[in-house]
Amino acid sequence: MKLLYRGAEADLFEGEWAGAEAVFKFRKPLPYRLPVLDEEIRGQRTVHEAEIIRHARTAGVRVPYLYYVSPRESLIVMQFVGGPRLKAFLQTSGKETGEVSKDFGSAVGTLHSAGIMHGDLTTSNVIVGKGGVHLIDFGLATHTVKVEDQAVDLRLIKETLVGAHSEVAASVMSSFFTGYAEVVGEKKAKEVGKKLLEIERRGRYARVE
Repeated sequence: MKLLYRGAEADLFEGEWAGAEAVFKFRKPLPYRLPVLDEEIRGQRTVHEAEIIRHARTAGVRVPYLYYVSPRESLIVMQFVGGPRLKAFLQTSGKETGEVSKDFGSAVGTLHSAGIMHGDLTTSNVIVGKGGVHLIDFGLATHTVKVEDQAVDLRLIKETLVGAHSEVAASVMSSFFTGYAEVVGEKKAKEVGKKLLEIERRGRYARVE
């Protein structure tokens, strides 16, 4: 198998599963934890991530299909989604990002409406694939309907855009919020947007202090 990504807690490999192109996500043992506890934690997190992905797909979010889940092996085998990461797409598409950005907002709105916080919504965890935007890597996702948690998701998106795609950040966020509001409703979108500004203000005050 081909190594795609080596992370702090999990490694991703590209390979085949029953003749289909697939991604293998292994949660690797961590030496600083007791072996028995480590195995239990990795198994629980594997099951939790798979359950979140299933829930997201049922809600209508484009996510990889699950092929195989093994808590004992701390392994998830899932569909390989072809297409550029949003990070690469924004770097090469110039200012023609409106439809993709709106679709991204719709996807996140659907996720939040289903009571799921992604937890790591960067442009590296979004694939501009066939049929639209796909969300990937739900390792930090959780079930929540709290406005604060939803605003934290949006804050990470905004920080990533401003930090890595400053030239299109404003237009992407504008289109993103259009798609987001179409799904969650204008009232809810304004509520989350207001909370986002509040979180940003808290962050600025913390840095000053």
